[in-house]
Amino acid sequence: MLLDRALYNRLVQHGLKVINATVAEESPFPHVLLQGIFPNDVFQHLLNFYPPTSCFIKANPKHHSNEYGGSTRQRMTLAEASLDTLPDTHHMVWATVRAAISSQSIRDALFSKLASGLCRRFGVSRDQLPQIPAFPRGQLYSETEGYRIAPHPDTREKIVTMQFAFPSDDSLEDVGTEFYTRSLNPLHFFREPRGFSISKTMPFLPNHAYAFSVLNDIGLKSWHGRSTIPPMNRVRNTLLHIWYAEPDETDQELAEYQRFLQTPVVLRKSA
Repeated sequence: MLLDRALYNRLVQHGLKVINATVAEESPFPHVLLQGIFPNDVFQHLLNFYPPTSCFIKANPKHHSNEYGGSTRQRMTLAEASLDTLPDTHHMVWATVRAAISSQSIRDALFSKLASGLCRRFGVSRDQLPQIPAFPRGQLYSETEGYRIAPHPDTREKIVTMQFAFPSDDSLEDVGTEFYTRSLNPLHFFREPRGFSISKTMPFLPNHAYAFSVLNDIGLKSWHGRSTIPPMNRVRNTLLHIWYAEPDETDQELAEYQRFLQTPVVLRKSA
């Protein structure tokens, strides 16, 4: 199995340190902005190992195509079937990242930071959050100018949405995900995002990530999206990592990852 135990432990410990040191924000809905979520050298490896577009498929062409019919959003799952198409070194790094950000300890730390939203949604106390069934899945995305996604709160199939940014510099800072609130200003129905105000934009900066608790009730909805990305002659590379309410066939892969990573290494004595 292509996993790096030392890297896994390093990623988990570093991620926990960053998450635990981050102050959660409540407006316009519970979320966290995580800076330096990976060790700097690992982040540089991930930039260098980001898969080529030949590994990606079009993501929902009906909604993510430009006026010429070209795709503005492509995706690649982090399941083993996709990782097998990468060189072994790249496969190992991405599989280890997948295992680390899917670990129970990272999940528990992140859910604790988002407790106000999760406790509201599930009607549980903070100490009951580790018992909420949640199944992590991740996909890599590449998005180009013209990409947009209208305000939406995410479906209730999702519990926590997390996204990692992979720009190589600060030049794309303004093209991150937008968080919204409803607006009754008539002028806001004639421009993007229609009927909403932008409360804040998550900075699309190197080694940054954000996460929020998915809320979709009468009193509070986790409205987010992205206004049309202007011409930028670049791509917006991200890892979208989501905890779902229901399992799928890839959960067995993650279970096998954890069994491998938690099995002690037995050193053979030399003859």
